[in-house]
Amino acid sequence: MTSVRLPRGLVPLVVVSGVVLLVTWGLARGVWVSNLHNGLLALAFALVGAYVLLQRRAHRLGALFLGVGAVQAVLFWGRQVGHAGGDEWAAWLGVWPVALSIGLVTVSVVAFPDGRLPSPRWRPVVVVVVVVTAVCALLSLLWPVEYASTGVEVPHPFAGDPPAAVDAAWTVLAHPAYLVCQLLWPVALWARWRGTTGFVRRQLAWLLRGAVAAALVLVVGLVGWRSPTPGLIAATLVPVVAGLAVVHGQHAAAYAALTWMSRRSPAADDLPTDLARATSEALGAPVTLWLGSPAELRPVGVWPTSADDPLPLAPADLAGLVHRRVDLDGDRVGALTVERRELAPSESRVLDDLSAQAALVLQHLTLGELVERERRAGHLDVLTLREREVLELMAEGLSNAAICERLHLSVKTVEPAVSSVFAKLQLHQQPDTNRRVLAVLAYLRSVEGLASIHREE
Repeated sequence: MTSVRLPRGLVPLVVVSGVVLLVTWGLARGVWVSNLHNGLLALAFALVGAYVLLQRRAHRLGALFLGVGAVQAVLFWGRQVGHAGGDEWAAWLGVWPVALSIGLVTVSVVAFPDGRLPSPRWRPVVVVVVVVTAVCALLSLLWPVEYASTGVEVPHPFAGDPPAAVDAAWTVLAHPAYLVCQLLWPVALWARWRGTTGFVRRQLAWLLRGAVAAALVLVVGLVGWRSPTPGLIAATLVPVVAGLAVVHGQHAAAYAALTWMSRRSPAADDLPTDLARATSEALGAPVTLWLGSPAELRPVGVWPTSADDPLPLAPADLAGLVHRRVDLDGDRVGALTVERRELAPSESRVLDDLSAQAALVLQHLTLGELVERERRAGHLDVLTLREREVLELMAEGLSNAAICERLHLSVKTVEPAVSSVFAKLQLHQQPDTNRRVLAVLAYLRSVEGLASIHREE
């Protein structure tokens, strides 16, 4: 049975259209200043969530933002229509989802900026938040326990005054839970800050600036006008800044991924893992770099790391994975796989660029192994010690300048040695950007082939 795939961006578009419709409908009933912030928050969360999902379809934070926007739109519309002698069902819709909205916002803050929790220790916290907000929403759905605090004056469609036990449970559970949820916001951001570095901290800084600006407006409103309304309206700035931080972080992650090699040491053993990590951080999913033959691929770089490496696989098994083939001289030598269902166009371009860098990494590994093998076999005896040192560094992909720095030699000493290597090995440089490394690879492959023929004879 084949699954039906919806066109990309259809769900966010439908949700945003519904949010705009509800907010416009509500505003048509007049401007209720105390409720205006709910409409603005609905538009802000929905538009930001939709944009994030268009950039990355499976982004959890984008989905959470879209959900908050939808709930806020229902709240706004229901209160606009039913708060002053209007429809009781609309008023009911404008009250009971308050707990859902607070719960979704709390989970969104905890999961900012990548949709993941700061650490596994936060899972029980999120479970408790979900359970408590669900209970509060159920109580508000069945009884008018929250009507007085929201300014809704029409009767509840299901019940009159709540029973004493329900009212007591609401007093004990709901408002303390709302306060605790809001206290969790700075705690979660602080936990994320302590556990991250680099552009993730810059994303957090963006969000904190937006929150501080909204808090300052709230204080000014309370002091100057004795009203929280200016601060509530200014809170619209927070999801907008959060969305900008997420998108900025995606671009920063892509840039960091594409420049990972220039920011590291040239240690061969770390290259595959470094590339897998850079790719994983850019695409927000586990990544594996594979090396092998047309018959079997084995993992050489995995991120996030784990105690058990993935099992070897056949190239045919890549068909069901998001991956890029890695070729050298037209032959498959490996693959770069991403544990995602699909990628956005911008992410596909990043993966294309990183797969090209993966070819250099695998080339580096292959050349290092072959140089060591040929040196042990004595096939490089034609070269002097200095020339063999230069050849090994050429196999690592180092330029003449880098070889000079590594060996602490002048350019006048290294350049003749490079020329001598090619002259003694009778190699012609290829007219591409990696011609020196490719020439070394061609030589070592030819030597290995000749040795195999001699052994057969």
